[in-house]
Amino acid sequence: MSQYSIAAPRLWQIPCVIYCLRSNVYDQIAMSEILDRRALRVFSLYRIVLSGLLVSLLIIPRSGMLPQIWQPDMFGIVALLYFVFAIGSGFSVNRRDPHGTPFGLQVISDLAALSLLGFASGDPTGIYAILMLVPVCFAGFWQPGAGTQLYSAVAILGMLGSTLAHQLLGTQPYPLAELGALSATQLAIALVSTVVGRNMADTHRLAGKRELDLASLTELNTFIVQRMEEGVVVVDAENLIRMINPSAGQLFGVSPSAQLHRPLAELSTTLSTALEHWRAGQPVGSESMAPLRLQITATGPGREEWAVLLLEDIHSENTRVQREKLAALGRLTASLAHEIRNPLGAISYSAQLLAESPELAVQEQKLVAIILGQSKRVNRLIEEILTLSRRKTPFWQDLQLGNWIARLRDEWRLSWPELDARLSLSIENGSEDLQVRVDPDHLRRLLTLLLDNALKHGEPEQGVASIAVRVYRSGRSATPCIEVSDNGRGIDSETEQRIYEPFFTTRHDGSGLGLYLARELCEANYCELRYSPVQTGGSCFAITFPMERPITPAIDD
Repeated sequence: MSQYSIAAPRLWQIPCVIYCLRSNVYDQIAMSEILDRRALRVFSLYRIVLSGLLVSLLIIPRSGMLPQIWQPDMFGIVALLYFVFAIGSGFSVNRRDPHGTPFGLQVISDLAALSLLGFASGDPTGIYAILMLVPVCFAGFWQPGAGTQLYSAVAILGMLGSTLAHQLLGTQPYPLAELGALSATQLAIALVSTVVGRNMADTHRLAGKRELDLASLTELNTFIVQRMEEGVVVVDAENLIRMINPSAGQLFGVSPSAQLHRPLAELSTTLSTALEHWRAGQPVGSESMAPLRLQITATGPGREEWAVLLLEDIHSENTRVQREKLAALGRLTASLAHEIRNPLGAISYSAQLLAESPELAVQEQKLVAIILGQSKRVNRLIEEILTLSRRKTPFWQDLQLGNWIARLRDEWRLSWPELDARLSLSIENGSEDLQVRVDPDHLRRLLTLLLDNALKHGEPEQGVASIAVRVYRSGRSATPCIEVSDNGRGIDSETEQRIYEPFFTTRHDGSGLGLYLARELCEANYCELRYSPVQTGGSCFAITFPMERPITPAIDD
């Protein structure tokens, strides 16, 4: 991990950027709830303070600064009850449910208390009537609707009742104009606060919907990021890891959950250094590190805030591209094989008819033989290409490996005499009952390809050519394994890197598809095909099965 390359962001990086907004989205949703609760708490605090001041009017010694109270006993009882109710409803706001005491009951109790206090003070249209505007106004913002008009009507009835009571008691007259002005003010405050409150409620609901939509989109994008093949690491301004997906954890060999909120330097010092250089605007290098490539993307207008680090495994990417190329090549060659097969059949049939002519000279017969031989070679190549393109889905069966290969050896004695003259089969002790799950047709084809390869390339420089098939348990896990080895010249290191490439061959008459098809058959059956040189000279191909199956009655195939 020496150098990194900085590349421009790609479209699939957008989910990573949106992830960085996730905490802000939830903070905004929580903040809206906090602001609503805070507004209710402020109103509750106002009620407690107001009722407490009213109670204090009975304690403070009489002076010219405070107005005279007409009915001090009634005023004290109402003020004290109002203070106790305000404290009780205030505690309900501090609980999880801010509506433990219904809000409407609080407002009506305020209006009733202020009406009675206005009556007891002897001035029902004075300061206490004006104070009734506050709960009506707050109700319009907190719960806009018809209820606000009801609260204003209660306030007007309270003022009117107190005024009429004073008129009936004959204490003192009150001008109706002042009462009408206060009533009109109550109605106006109720209407205006209701309109403004509804607009605020609509805006709040719209914002909440947008926040929930953004939160859902963020969850979806996070789900996608967690399943991306590329490694993704999100860091904040302090270079603390805020998100790391499983692919990145696999690249560094760590647990993603254990790296959250930890410094990036603990994950990789080289990665942290590259990020610091990037933040400072310094060149980080254009070459990619093997086997990873780094891309850094800012989530905001500057490089000082959150950043997204994208890590790609170049080897895996190249392998994927190579497989796509080979798949496209396979489809193309399969199409060409179908097109070539018909004219090839015509050429071969014509050459056979020509070879039966008695008028051909010796030289012409040699030319016809060349045509027939090359036609057979091309036809064999077409058959291998078509076999590769229409490889069937495996039909797995449980096979007792030793017995199955012994029966297959008996078939080869009759149908493949050239192989029988060189072949030796050994089944190690304890491997007779090895049982594997595999497609028998695939395994037969796979062994045929490896043995044919050994026949063609296993000629030693001196001595007699031999081929050995060995069945044994491999490694500490004792997994089933089949080895096909020869005593030929072996494979040099340069050629070894290309033996599984399609159409690569060292023989002028070879197709180059044998080992490639053998590896494909292994992968289809979840087996592993490995090459290793033989110390005494020659080549060895080992088929390792994923596991040994539980012993069940043998299946005749």
